[in-house]
Amino acid sequence: MTIIIGLTGGIASGKTTIVNFLKKKKYTIHDSDAVVKNIYSSPKLNFIKYLKKISLSDSIKKRTINKSVIRDEIFNNQRKKKNLEKFIHNEVRKSRNQFLKHHKKKKTKIVILDIPLLFEAKLKHICDYVILLYLPEKLKIQRALARKGMKKDILMKIIKNQLSDAHKKKRADFVINTSRNKNYSFKMILEVVNNIMKQECVK
Repeated sequence: MTIIIGLTGGIASGKTTIVNFLKKKKYTIHDSDAVVKNIYSSPKLNFIKYLKKISLSDSIKKRTINKSVIRDEIFNNQRKKKNLEKFIHNEVRKSRNQFLKHHKKKKTKIVILDIPLLFEAKLKHICDYVILLYLPEKLKIQRALARKGMKKDILMKIIKNQLSDAHKKKRADFVINTSRNKNYSFKMILEVVNNIMKQECVK
C-alpha cells in the first residue's frame, strides 16, 4: 500500500523550501507549484487560446505569458479568476492523478503531494495524512512582501482568498511552525514523516 501525505501551507509558509529539501532527501513528491510553473513558462497552444477566451489577452506577448498582468487582472475580477483557476486546477489534477496511478502500480511506499490549496480544494480525502506548514500572519506578510513584485493590496487579497490558519490547524494531522530557522523546519518535517512511517508499521 502506498502512503499518501498531503503537504500544504499558506503563502510564504516555506513550502517551496521544504519541498526542495525533501526532494534532496529522495522523497517521491508531486509538486503542484512546479506543474503550474511549467504551464506558464512553456505555454501550450490550448492555454494561450484559453487565456484569450477568458479576456486575458493582455498577458500574452508572442508565446510568453506575463504573470504579473494576470495577477493584477484576476484579483480585481472574480469571473476571470474563477475561469483561470478552473483550467489550472484541471491540469494539476490530471498530473497528480497520473502520478498517483504510476506510484500505486509501482507500490511506492510513501509519496508526498504538495498542494498549496489542499483544504480550499477539498482534497483532504485523497490523503492518508496532512501536514500543515504554519507561519504567524505578521511574519507571513513580512516574508511575502519581501518577494520581488509583490504588492500589499494583492497579498491581502491572496490571504483573504485562503482559509484561515485556525481552520487548517483543526483539520491537519500535523502542524509545523516555520517561523524559526530552516534547519528547525527540516528537522521537524523529517520527524513527522518518520512518525507516520512508524504509525503505519504498527497497523
